[in-house]
Amino acid sequence: MKTLAIWLVITLLLSVYAAALFAVLHPHVSPAYKAFYIDHTSLDWNPARYPGSPEQGMIFSRDGLPEWVQSTRGLSGREGWGRWTDEDLGNVAGLAFTRGFSGPLCVDFTARAISWLPGKTLTVRMGSETQTLRVATPELTRYQVQFTQLRDADELDILFPDKLPRVSEVVPANGDRRRLGLDLATLRLIPGQCPIVKSSLDTSP
Repeated sequence: MKTLAIWLVITLLLSVYAAALFAVLHPHVSPAYKAFYIDHTSLDWNPARYPGSPEQGMIFSRDGLPEWVQSTRGLSGREGWGRWTDEDLGNVAGLAFTRGFSGPLCVDFTARAISWLPGKTLTVRMGSETQTLRVATPELTRYQVQFTQLRDADELDILFPDKLPRVSEVVPANGDRRRLGLDLATLRLIPGQCPIVKSSLDTSP
């Protein structure tokens, strides 16, 4: 009887340890918590929220996040133009949304590029669908990425082709050690097909 009780205690303790290990390896936390505290790919934790819709868009230089954006990853801190992607915060830069998107959708955004990025092709992923995007110029440019058949996609990612160099590696006189790519200014999610781009750049969402 005593031996049976000991084995029951041992079994119980092993079960507790196994459950604790599983919880550590597979934490049930929000994308925002995981990006900030676990993966260290986000600088945003519990940011202020401002009203708006995906069609109205977001301004990356504005404090806080719009209500429809749950969290960010791979983005450096806010600057005058917007927010740079920074591969020191992960090889993927993107957003997690508070809802899923289905059907055809246009990702319409404006961005500058670090001077050695133009001419390279990036991968833009939303849910399980991917498209490619060629960086045109270092100047502020409007880009449109058309997705055709999304299925409850709640994340948008930009993937760079190679590990980007640190700014100080390319320009030694510059002390910036970040691995910068795109300086995102605005972004909108437009249901349906991408609208025709205006001849004059409009950076307002």
